[in-house]
Amino acid sequence: MTNKKNRFFTLVFSCCPGAGEMYMGLYRQGVSLMGLFFGTIALAAWLDFEELIFFICPIVWCYSFFHTHNLRRMTEEEFAAVEDKFIFADYVNLDREWKCSPKHRRVFGFVLLLIALSELWKQAMYLMERFFYIPDFAWALSYTIPQIVVAVVILVVALRLMREPKDEETEEADEQAEETDEQEIAEAIVEEENKEL
Repeated sequence: MTNKKNRFFTLVFSCCPGAGEMYMGLYRQGVSLMGLFFGTIALAAWLDFEELIFFICPIVWCYSFFHTHNLRRMTEEEFAAVEDKFIFADYVNLDREWKCSPKHRRVFGFVLLLIALSELWKQAMYLMERFFYIPDFAWALSYTIPQIVVAVVILVVALRLMREPKDEETEEADEQAEETDEQEIAEAIVEEENKEL
């Protein structure tokens, strides 16, 4: 696999997120970027949540565009060292450990459940409007509930991603500190009860 591709075709394909990576021979990266870009558009259209497009798509497009051109500028040795893997493989273990990761299965299931419930809610409200009279205010409020829920979930995820990851040693130290605090509190309660007696 070589990164010495035609400049014109590299420029053309880099304008479509993921296509540039595929042209360079990195198919997993290309598929994941293309899926993220067009999947975001489809999800935003489905949920009637256009802000999602303006929040995610420009980032994905710019990343893919500049990533493709950076790949082309690499030396043959640097390019040979690039591992072709899904862009979220390190976070969700898509390659091998997906079946062994119940935490990630639960997160993925929660996202699918959220999307399904949002769509069911919209369809139910659409049917209710057909058969029953709903005031405009109530209709507008019920129609925006899925968008509000999705916005809150995105906010929570963003805040969790912004937190600094902890090392295993730090996590163990925090757990030990919490256990020590709990023991001290329990001992203090027992002492107060003994004094009262």
